[in-house]
Amino acid sequence: MLDKSVIAGLLISSALVAGMPCAAAADQTGSWTVTGKCKRLIVRNEKMTDACTGEVTQTRNADGTVTFRFSDGRNWLTFRGKQATTKLWQGYKTVVDVDGVSFGKVGEDPEFTTKVGGAQCSLGAPYRGVGIVGCTATVSFQMWAATVETDGRLPMPDSEYIRPTLSKP
Repeated sequence: MLDKSVIAGLLISSALVAGMPCAAAADQTGSWTVTGKCKRLIVRNEKMTDACTGEVTQTRNADGTVTFRFSDGRNWLTFRGKQATTKLWQGYKTVVDVDGVSFGKVGEDPEFTTKVGGAQCSLGAPYRGVGIVGCTATVSFQMWAATVETDGRLPMPDSEYIRPTLSKP
């Protein structure tokens, strides 16, 4: 019979190997930021890719919401979803359904538009090297989208990463 710590270790390590940085306990809060090359930043059909900083921050809140923030240096494009909608797609990509988008100045509270269609965020595990973090949404026939190809460095601050270990039975 396996010890509880062995089972927990196997579950955590299998989730990390499967590419799910959001796989820790649902009530766990935390955030990480990755940097890289901005592939696109579109707000209300306006392409802003040239102004994009290539930085994306994922934040998990105690109420179960997850946000992805992309920046143009002065403003945040924020996509919001629920942790409960997180699913693994094709064995390596984490997908979160989006229920709101916001665009506003850095430091101000976001005002989310919640009438969104075809909205989701997806990411490859930022712990496995270069990955893609991207979000899309349609609001009143206008595209909101952001995509960053990470530079392969670990997320900072790395508050969610739990190094997988196997204890002796």
